[in-house]
Amino acid sequence: GMLDRGENVLYLCYDNEAYMNTGIQGSASTPMAAWTTTTPAGKSVGRKNLMQIVMAHNIPYAATASVANVDDLRKKIKKAHEATKIGPAFLHVHAPCPTGWGYASAKTIEVARLAIETKCWVQYEVEYDKITVAPLKTVKPVEEYLKSQGRFRGLTPEIIAKVQADVDRQYDMLVKRAALTQE
Repeated sequence: GMLDRGENVLYLCYDNEAYMNTGIQGSASTPMAAWTTTTPAGKSVGRKNLMQIVMAHNIPYAATASVANVDDLRKKIKKAHEATKIGPAFLHVHAPCPTGWGYASAKTIEVARLAIETKCWVQYEVEYDKITVAPLKTVKPVEEYLKSQGRFRGLTPEIIAKVQADVDRQYDMLVKRAALTQE
């Protein structure tokens, strides 16, 4: 509603890809093949693209960020705060959950960085309808990210290939859409 009404509010969505505080249940944000207590065989469909929903409102500023890149997060928070002078702003922040994802907490930043490097979490900004995708220095196969977490334990090569194809398709669509907004 805040987006639809154009209210001068900054909404920060802290995304750990499930309902972690209440028992690790799957959500619309849970990625394909991830184990949760409500998807014990792994989620059969991909995650809902929240940023596309936000972008449909043509707001002054929206961005994705990650706990793996604190400088980028700080910059985007400042930019989003400034944007609230003229309308709503939205930040979608990726934050891994050691308990729900099945990895040692000391590896949180490493897991978050792998999400970026495998294109499972893309960092980008949207200013009204102009999309800017952060360039990737390193691109790794999705399998590295999946194998870093217990929630993806036991995936077959076929499922890993399906996840890779979905990630590649989503990333390519975003990059193409961004290129169109630069013209």
